[in-house]
Amino acid sequence: MPAHPVLALALSASLVGLLTTGCSTGGDDASAPTTTASATPAAPTTASTTATTGSTGTTEPFDGESVCPATDAVEALLGRPVDRQVSGGGVSSSDLEGNSLSYSYQGCSFDLEDGPEGELDGEVAVTRITEHDADGSIFDAVEADVLADFDEDGMEALPDLGDDAYRTGTELAVLVGEIMVFVEGLDEDGDASPDLTRELTESLLSEGGGLLTEPDLDCDEIGTFAPTSFGTLDSTGSAPSTIIIDEVTLNLDGCVLDFEGGRSARVGVGPADQWHAWVAAEQASMFTVQYTAFLIDGHQAFDDGETLLVDDDPEQPLRITSEGDDLGGDQADLRRRLAELALG
Repeated sequence: MPAHPVLALALSASLVGLLTTGCSTGGDDASAPTTTASATPAAPTTASTTATTGSTGTTEPFDGESVCPATDAVEALLGRPVDRQVSGGGVSSSDLEGNSLSYSYQGCSFDLEDGPEGELDGEVAVTRITEHDADGSIFDAVEADVLADFDEDGMEALPDLGDDAYRTGTELAVLVGEIMVFVEGLDEDGDASPDLTRELTESLLSEGGGLLTEPDLDCDEIGTFAPTSFGTLDSTGSAPSTIIIDEVTLNLDGCVLDFEGGRSARVGVGPADQWHAWVAAEQASMFTVQYTAFLIDGHQAFDDGETLLVDDDPEQPLRITSEGDDLGGDQADLRRRLAELALG
């Protein structure tokens, strides 16, 4: 029933071939960006002060230092001394349909200097994309990739559905009194349908909510509340399931609803006492894709939970990354303030 398997070990299809390579030079030992699973590894891209010619992207020479804010300004922002280093690398992604996207970047990184308390874990990087193989805007291409992942594996609040309602992957999850409800509607091809999912959720909440609180779910009765868009109910079945995310375990009672013509639905119900723990774990999960769009100094920008991209230059957009536990909790805000510093 849930979008997450028992051990929650499913990566988004469009992340199957994701590879990030990079390097930093100068200062202390450099910390390379994280490398994730890749079907076809790309050759590493080393730091350079001049962009090489790409198949589609910019061919203009690029001074990697030109994007870097002053070291003392970064130290003031982070509240600690830093080691400044030249930084560069490349990102390559592909999906199961054979679509691919690659780009390289150059600039500088700032590592937290170790303090009296010991070694510190924290690095921010300010770079610009220097070449790419996108057809058209690299900003738009990267954003489209992130949005595709977000539609499949993202999480967002749905205030129009309720104070405690979320889209999580292809499901809707809603807190209703003493229970939490998970709903997913599938089309005749077995693919998740946002419209069917929403229609069934609204119908259950407005008309069939009382059935969901019963000790034993009556799947036949629940099936009668499916909207006409599903078609004629053909059969139902019991489908208990378990969601495990980090230290949170949900044991759900559930139903599978099958309709003539091939459409189907899944409904799961669990106790409400773990709702807030589940929301927190889901939001923090490495499998949950983040996406937030906003303006920075009048330029379109988005943050995917690890990287902030700013469309301030059509050929060489600004790219901000951060990693490390000692940078503090709200790294999205840190990336935003660092982008404002770089643009200022």
